[in-house]
Amino acid sequence: MRRFLFDDREYRISPPFKRRCKEQDSTLALTRLLGKSGGGSRGSKGTGGFGGATRHRDTRQKCVVKMQYSDGAGAHRVQLEKYLAREGTDIDGGRAKLYGTDPDEYRANMTGRNFRVFLSPQSDRANLTELTEKFVKKLELQTGYSLTWQAANHHNTAHPHSHLLINGKDRNGREVAFSRDMVRTFMRENARDTLTSMIGGRTRKEMALEKEAELSARRHTRLDETIKKLCDGTFRPRPENAGANRDRVLARLENLRGMGLCAWERGGYMLSPRWEENLRSNGRYNTFLKARERLTRTDPSALRVYSGEHGTVTGKVTSVYRTDGDASNAHAVVVECPDGKAYFIPTLKAPEVHDGNGRRHPPGEGDTVTVKTRENQRGRLTPIFLKAGVRETIGMAAMNIAASKNNAQRKTS
Repeated sequence: MRRFLFDDREYRISPPFKRRCKEQDSTLALTRLLGKSGGGSRGSKGTGGFGGATRHRDTRQKCVVKMQYSDGAGAHRVQLEKYLAREGTDIDGGRAKLYGTDPDEYRANMTGRNFRVFLSPQSDRANLTELTEKFVKKLELQTGYSLTWQAANHHNTAHPHSHLLINGKDRNGREVAFSRDMVRTFMRENARDTLTSMIGGRTRKEMALEKEAELSARRHTRLDETIKKLCDGTFRPRPENAGANRDRVLARLENLRGMGLCAWERGGYMLSPRWEENLRSNGRYNTFLKARERLTRTDPSALRVYSGEHGTVTGKVTSVYRTDGDASNAHAVVVECPDGKAYFIPTLKAPEVHDGNGRRHPPGEGDTVTVKTRENQRGRLTPIFLKAGVRETIGMAAMNIAASKNNAQRKTS
């Protein structure tokens, strides 16, 4: 997979890929500029004038849009023949049905490159097939491509969703490429606008329920921005300054305390130093806070999302998670180290440990591994898990003994 791992942005394209997408970027530049200057009327802010302070509530429907791409012909066939239409994903529990371009035409023109788009509307009133078809038509109008594509609707999770598979060449033989702005801006706006045109804007009841859900959300929310402003450069918020939002702020702080991101100290709430970062990490990876809570040898505050900047690390695997639900095969491996640090290491496919003899196996809890990063020709960093040597294994054994003593001391105290 070619999705960038170690950045707050959800998608990164390599420099050669960006050059092929220059026209798409310039097409979107004016739209982005107008949005920033307050000229648009659809955003959560904006007045249509200069310097206005009126806030407009965005009543459009919400829809999660994610995209990955791959250059592997084998992976492309697996997506088409096994993943999209696999057993247990249809609404009746059977095999999901494919739709889109003529199947024979699609298979006859398959390339190694393929794009995988995940569409998950917030509303359960959406017709997924109609949404996907209209989404593709708007994408073609925007890019000029005549796409070949296949899709399937999955109903095996709490939120029904569509998996869209786009071939790397269109009907006219053009190589398909999507710029970063196309993914981050147009595709998401496309999905929201299309969904709203189908079923109408969000009702007051739906928006009230969303506002209520912010109180317990295990991700960063607009309410957290309010709390940050109430801190005034410290980690101690002042709920009494929240005005009409005071009760909501107090409820959110209590929920953050339940997540281990806030504590009650000296008659007030005190946020942990990395509370925002942890919420944003959980918003990206889904299981970060769960991993934080389940660390066995390390203080929860020590957990970091691993990046190339951390260099080579050695530690013990204490858990493995699937992070993206049904959207992809993304995983995360949690490694705790003798120096008291712990890393949440995201991967875009099922992780494997290389044993040095050409063999690979899935990482298991208790395995001692050395983690390195490999940079490919496109500049993407990929974590590599290696079986640790004898010296590292002895060091981990010493850590286990120390951890056992600490646990015993805690029980006696």
